[in-house]
Amino acid sequence: MPWPTTDGMRNLQGAEADLVRGAIGMMVDTHVGQLRESSAPWRYGVPWFDQWDVGQRLWLLDKVTVTLFGRETIDSPAAMFDATVDAVFHEILDLVLMEIDQPEPTRRSWRQSVLEATNVFGGVGTPIPHDETDPAVWQRQVTAIADRILGVRLYRRAEAFRDGDYERVVVFLRDRGLPADYLSRIPPLLATNEIQQAIDRIQSYVFR
Repeated sequence: MPWPTTDGMRNLQGAEADLVRGAIGMMVDTHVGQLRESSAPWRYGVPWFDQWDVGQRLWLLDKVTVTLFGRETIDSPAAMFDATVDAVFHEILDLVLMEIDQPEPTRRSWRQSVLEATNVFGGVGTPIPHDETDPAVWQRQVTAIADRILGVRLYRRAEAFRDGDYERVVVFLRDRGLPADYLSRIPPLLATNEIQQAIDRIQSYVFR
C-alpha cells in the first residue's frame, strides 16, 4: 500500500488499476518510439514532466509504476513524481478525446474504462453513458479519478512560489509536511541499458 492517495496509502486495484496501467503502457510505447526515431519527446501538458528527456521520463514512470502497483515506496515525496502521475491522467484524457475524434470499432473503449474506474469506490461525479462525446464531461470524469489518487496538486501550488520569495517556499513546504528538496529533485540521466531496464520493469507491471 505505497501510494499516498486521498483514501490513504494503497496500491491501485481493479478497474482503476487497469485504466492507469493501460495509459502507462501507451506512454511507454510512445517514448520507445521516440528513442528509436530520435524524435522530440511528446508533450503531455504537464511542464514538470514535459521538461525531461525520454530516458528521464521513463525513469520517472518506472518509479511511479512500481509504487502504484507494487510493494516499493518512494522514499521521499517530490514534485517530479506527482507531476508524472498527473501526466498519466493527461494521457488518459488525450486517449479519450482521440477516441471521440477518431472512433474505431474495438472490443473495449477508453471511455468505458474511465467509467469502470469511476465506479471502483461507488462512483465519482454524475453517471454518464459510455458513448458520450462532450469533451468537458470526460475531462471532469478523468479529473475526479485523478483527484482521488493525487489529491491537491501541491507541486502546481508550490511552483507559484518557486521564482518568488524563498522564505515563502520554505513555509509552504514545511506547512504541508513536504521535504525541503520537494521542488529541486530531478531524475537522473540514464545509460542505454538502464533505460531498457526501466522499460522492462514497467512492462512487467503493465502486462500482468
